[in-house]
Amino acid sequence: MLLKNQRGQMAIFIALFFQVLFVFFAMAINVGLVIHDKINLQNAVDLAAYYGAAKQAEILNQIAHVNFQMRQNYKLFTWRYRVLGGVGNRFNPYNVANSTNSILSESPIGNNLRPTVCVSDSFWQEFVNLEGDATVCDDPDLTIPNIIPASGGGNIVPYYSNLVSFTEMANQQLLIQCYESGIFNWLFAARILTHFRVDGLVRKNIVRRLSNNLSSPEFQDLRGESVREGVRNTFELNLTEANRAGITDFRYFNSMSEGQCSDSQFWLPEVRINPVLMFTDFRPTGPNNFCEPENVPNRPVPGRTPGPGGLTNLPNGLNQPQFVSTFVAPNQLLIDHWSGEPSESTGLHSSIGFEKNPWCMVYSGVTATTSVRKPFSPTGGTVTLTARGFAKPFGGRIGPWYGQIWPQGSPNSQATSRNEMVDSLLPSRDVSGSPMASAANEDIANHSRFPGDTFGYNSLRTLSAMITNFRNDITNQISGNSAPMAWGNYNHLGGRPSLEQTGDSLARRADIPNPSGGSQTNDAPQRRFEVAAVAPDPFDALYYSIEPSYFYNYFSEQSSNNGALFSNNEKIYDFGSSKDEGHPGAVPQFHVRKQVEEAVNTYANGYEYYIRDWRNLLTSWHQRGAVDFSMDPERFGRCEVEVANPNLPTPGNCIQGGRTGYSVKNVSRDYLQSGDHAVGGGASGLSGPILNPPTF
Repeated sequence: MLLKNQRGQMAIFIALFFQVLFVFFAMAINVGLVIHDKINLQNAVDLAAYYGAAKQAEILNQIAHVNFQMRQNYKLFTWRYRVLGGVGNRFNPYNVANSTNSILSESPIGNNLRPTVCVSDSFWQEFVNLEGDATVCDDPDLTIPNIIPASGGGNIVPYYSNLVSFTEMANQQLLIQCYESGIFNWLFAARILTHFRVDGLVRKNIVRRLSNNLSSPEFQDLRGESVREGVRNTFELNLTEANRAGITDFRYFNSMSEGQCSDSQFWLPEVRINPVLMFTDFRPTGPNNFCEPENVPNRPVPGRTPGPGGLTNLPNGLNQPQFVSTFVAPNQLLIDHWSGEPSESTGLHSSIGFEKNPWCMVYSGVTATTSVRKPFSPTGGTVTLTARGFAKPFGGRIGPWYGQIWPQGSPNSQATSRNEMVDSLLPSRDVSGSPMASAANEDIANHSRFPGDTFGYNSLRTLSAMITNFRNDITNQISGNSAPMAWGNYNHLGGRPSLEQTGDSLARRADIPNPSGGSQTNDAPQRRFEVAAVAPDPFDALYYSIEPSYFYNYFSEQSSNNGALFSNNEKIYDFGSSKDEGHPGAVPQFHVRKQVEEAVNTYANGYEYYIRDWRNLLTSWHQRGAVDFSMDPERFGRCEVEVANPNLPTPGNCIQGGRTGYSVKNVSRDYLQSGDHAVGGGASGLSGPILNPPTF
C-alpha cells in the first residue's frame, strides 16, 4: 500500500514537474519569438531608412553633377573671353611667350596684356565678308590716322578735286571700319556674357527643381515615384507576418523637410559672382586720329569706366543697312545684359553654382511600432515592439564653398579676404561681407586649374599653350581652304527659348550668308576646343562628384524614366550634347568621358592641367571590405571593370573599382543629436549641433 502511494505521488510530481518545464519551455519559445520579431522590426526599419537615404543620395548626385556643369559654363565663358576673344591679336601671350622664352614658366601676364575681346580680324568669316582682310585687332594699340587732304592746289594740281573727294571717301571708309570693328568686338563680348547667364539659368532651374523636391515631406525619386511609399513598401516587405499584421504606427522622417533646412535657398544657396570682361572699342579721339582703341569693361572697376557698348557709338549717316540688320537689330537682349547684372528675381545673375550648407544634414529616419501576439502567452495579450533607424548619404561632393569656413547660422560660407576663398581667382561674390576687388584684374573672369592655383588664365604658360594649339589649328584650316570661324556658329544662342530647344551651348555648324550672294557652310572648327575647355581639371576632380556618363544615368528610360522630374524644356545634358538630333553631329549622349578624350586630343602639347583619363574622376568614398572602412588605393581613381552596356546605368560607369557620388550608411540617433559636429571648416574645425536633428 505504501509503495502504491509512493508511486502515485511520484506520478503527480512528475506531472507537475513537466508542467513547470512546459511553462519554462513555452516562455523560452515566446521570448525567442519576441526577440526574433524585435530584431526583424529593427532590421526592417534600418532597411527602410537606408532606402530613403539612397533616394536622397540619387538626388544629391544629380545636383552635384549639374553644379559641376555650372562651373563648366563659367570655364567656357572664361575661355571664350581669354582665348577665343583674342586669338587674332599678334601681341597676346601666344607670341609674347615665344619671344621671351618663358613658355615653360608660370609667370603672370603683365597689365599691358590684360585680356580684352577683339575679334575684328580675318579669323571670323563675317568680318572677312564685310571688310576683306581687315585686321584691326592684330595690334591692340593700333591707331588709324585721319588722312589729311591736300590743300592749296586747286588751280595748279590736275584732278585736285578728285583727290579731295577720294580722300574724303577714304576717311569715311576708315571711320566706318573703325565703328564696325568696335561694334563687332562688343557684340562678341556681350554675346558670351549673355549666354553664360542664360545657360546658368537653365541649369539653375534643374538644381532648384531637385533641391525643392528633396526639401518636400513627400519628395519623389528620379523616376517621379513617391519615396515615402517606397520606404513603407521596403519596411513592410521585410517584416515577419506577425509584425506586418500588427503595425500600429509608422513614421518616415526626411531631414530636409524640417525647420530652416526645408528652405532650399537656405541649405543650398547660390554663389552669385560679378565677373568683369572688356572689349576693345575704337573711337575718334581728335581731328588727327579717326580710330584709337580703348578697353571698355562691362561694369565699373578701379581705374576703368564702363561704356555703353560699341553699338551706341555708331553715328547717324553710318548706319549701313546690311551691317546693322545682320548684327545689331536682333540683339536687344545683348544690350540689356551688357548694361549690368540682372536682378536676383530673374535668375539670370552671373553664377558659378551652389554651395551646400553643412549644418543641414541630409538623412532619413524611420520609426515603427507593432503589436504582436504569441501562442503561449499566459494572459492572451500582445507585446508592443518599437524600433527606429536612421541612414544618411555621405562621401560625395556637391562642390566647393566660396569661402573656407561656414559658421553655424550663416546663410553662406565666409571669406574676408581672397586668401580665405577656396578658389581665390574667382570674381567678387555678390553678397555682403565678401571680399571685393581692390584692383581691376581681380574681378576679370578667371578660375583655378588645380587646388591652390594662384594664376589660372593669368599664367603665361597656360595662355601660350592654349592659344598656340588653337591658333595653329585654325590657321591650318584656313590655309586648307576651310572656312574660318563664324558668328553664325552661335546663331542658336539666342536666349533661353533657343537653348531649351537645342540644349547646345557650344559653337555648331551653320550656313553663313555672303554679301556677294549665296552662303557658305561653316563646320565650327572651334567646337572641339570649347569641349576641351570645359573638360574636368584637377580642381574639378577634387571638389565635385562628376558623373562620367550623365545622360545614361539620369535621363535614360532605365535610370529615371527619361528624366520624369523634368519637362522637355527643362532637360539639358552635358556640354557637347544637343537635343535637336536632326542637326549634324547632334546627340544627347555626349558625356564627360568624351570631353576628357577631346581634351587629350586637343591639348596634347604644352597645356597640362586637365584630367587625362575619365577613371581618375572615381574619387568618392569606398571601402576595402564589409567591415574594413579604410581606403583602398588600388581602387581609388581607377576602374577594373567598366559597364559593358550603357543602357544599364551604373553610377561612375564602373562595376568594379573606384566610385563617384554619394554612398549611404546607417547612423545612430546619438550621432545625429551630437553637439560636436565639426563641419564648419577652417583650421579650428568649427563645430556644433546640426540644424535638423531627428524628432523621434
